[in-house]
Amino acid sequence: MVLALLGSLLITAATPSEAPLVPFFVPRSLEVGVFINSPLVTPHFRLSWEGAIIDQPRNVLEWNLAVGSGFGVAPPSPMTAHFQHVVLGGVGYRSDRQLLHWGFRVTAGPLWYRAAFAPGSFYAFENRVVGYAEGRVQAGLRLQPHLRLAAYVGFGAPFTFQRQYPGNTYVGNFNVGVVLDWW
Repeated sequence: MVLALLGSLLITAATPSEAPLVPFFVPRSLEVGVFINSPLVTPHFRLSWEGAIIDQPRNVLEWNLAVGSGFGVAPPSPMTAHFQHVVLGGVGYRSDRQLLHWGFRVTAGPLWYRAAFAPGSFYAFENRVVGYAEGRVQAGLRLQPHLRLAAYVGFGAPFTFQRQYPGNTYVGNFNVGVVLDWW
């Protein structure tokens, strides 16, 4: 049994994996989505770098690093503006079949948000950095050996909510969008 296990590991290790199309320092995906945190809706974009931790022919455990920004649309009164910038790191799983692609990822990192309020309102301008965690699942099509297009749904939230800062209640929440991966 041990011999069979060693043999299968050697065969898997000897199977050539598809080499990445781009070098490691070039972003490998573009995400465009929207946070839905009623009544505030926040369109956002992200660039991501990813690489394999464990790479098998159909399954990949990967590390992920993402940076991005989002700007709130029609903030609730007395808020006049809300935006968030994020740097996230984490791990994910990806499975590529002949035509289909699916996966999930869990990431965390610092999020900088700003919330402006109408002059004379009870609330003060907020400019804070908070810890943030996010998880999501995605499914889509493998268009070419190195190109995938997928839709995703997820949820993200700060590590803590503080009532004295009402702007942080509009950070993250439900997240939907599309992602284009090139590898």
